[in-house]
Amino acid sequence: MMKFTIKTFGCKVNQYESQAIRESLQAGGAREIEKPGEPADLVIVNTCTVTRDADRSARYWIRRLKRENPDSRLAVTGCLVERDRAILEGMKEVDFIFKNQEKQRIADFLIAGTSKTKFVGMVSDRAEHKGFLPLSVSMSDSKTRATVKIQDGCNNACSYCKVVLARGPSRSRSLGDILDEVRRLADNGYKEIVLAGVQLGSYRDGIGDHSNSLVRVIEKCSKIQGIVRIRLSSIELTDIRDPLIRSFRDIPKLCPHLHIPIQSGSNSVLKNMNRRYSAEDCVKLIEKMRSKIPDFCLTTDVIVGFPGESEDDFGESLKALETLRPLKSHVFPYSPREGTRAVLLRGLPGRVVRDRANRMIRRMDCVSREVRKAFIGKTVEVLVEHRNPRSRYREGRTANGLRVFFDFPKEGQGCIIPVILRELFEDGIAGTWQNSGEGDRDGFFMESDR
Repeated sequence: MMKFTIKTFGCKVNQYESQAIRESLQAGGAREIEKPGEPADLVIVNTCTVTRDADRSARYWIRRLKRENPDSRLAVTGCLVERDRAILEGMKEVDFIFKNQEKQRIADFLIAGTSKTKFVGMVSDRAEHKGFLPLSVSMSDSKTRATVKIQDGCNNACSYCKVVLARGPSRSRSLGDILDEVRRLADNGYKEIVLAGVQLGSYRDGIGDHSNSLVRVIEKCSKIQGIVRIRLSSIELTDIRDPLIRSFRDIPKLCPHLHIPIQSGSNSVLKNMNRRYSAEDCVKLIEKMRSKIPDFCLTTDVIVGFPGESEDDFGESLKALETLRPLKSHVFPYSPREGTRAVLLRGLPGRVVRDRANRMIRRMDCVSREVRKAFIGKTVEVLVEHRNPRSRYREGRTANGLRVFFDFPKEGQGCIIPVILRELFEDGIAGTWQNSGEGDRDGFFMESDR
């Protein structure tokens, strides 16, 4: 029996595609290794190219995994393949290379036992990114939450981003295929689904008003028995319109949480990024959502040190993010990417970029604490997920994205339980299962967890 392992980098879309590859290999009789150090016959690295660090990490893991599995066949796929295939072809560790649009071929090709000859896929340019990649899943790494990919590609032209070059233009999955997959996941016990895409808000089902297309998917998914929560992955600010905002009120299963990549709070930087909104637009939209959606929480991405960003621009970003009050901010130092317009601009000194990134991280960590602190004392509904590897306590998430740690004596995975939030803990909030009584609060944590 062929044994395999998959190493995945990047976004929820990539994670979904790795899961689809995993299930295809298992359907073909292959077995995923379970124990660290267990040798694999086949190694697959699903790459990301959003930053230089992502590129370096992919190359590092390719070399490392080959060292650990010297007799394996090693296949590389993902967005790094799309833009830097020549580098991968020059790596002696790499046996097979598959473009993103060929991910559905990986299992059949490799299970067939093809000889150890480098294989380069047939898709060679952006024009060939046609149709929706026919991948599907029935399981997830999580036992309670599953990602469903409904869209791929991007129609935006952000000056710093290689994703549009790697993924091609926006294209959507058929509504029927989406619903079939969600029903299958529900039948397998999953309670929460995450609708994911590269430019999620550009989803088009070809029926009626396009502005309602994503809302239509949400509505249809909400009617599937067994699904108790529907969550949206990252969505662009310019794709959030009134029909979607109203859906948070009209569809109770839709989680009051959005990840919106703001990227900068400086209007001049946003203009240079070719982001089609202003800092004022961000603030206005988030204020509107908070006024209409109870307990709405925002998470976001921020790029610091973009070419031409002055200290005043950076200060404007800090001020805007403080006003927006994200539950969590993912801060990225600007990373020049070959083939983008921004790479032609004069960059800032590395020490300046690193300093601003550290300052932004520190401030956003404080903002996160302030946002979480406002929930202490409240009773919230938590979807029970897994045990904290650092303790015997459970972890779960609220509908609005709060990470919650709590003592729960039962297995209960997949249940939604009431938890009284008590105190800040790690990057979440510690609480008490409401049915457990007040108990000894001093005994809630093990000493090693404090």
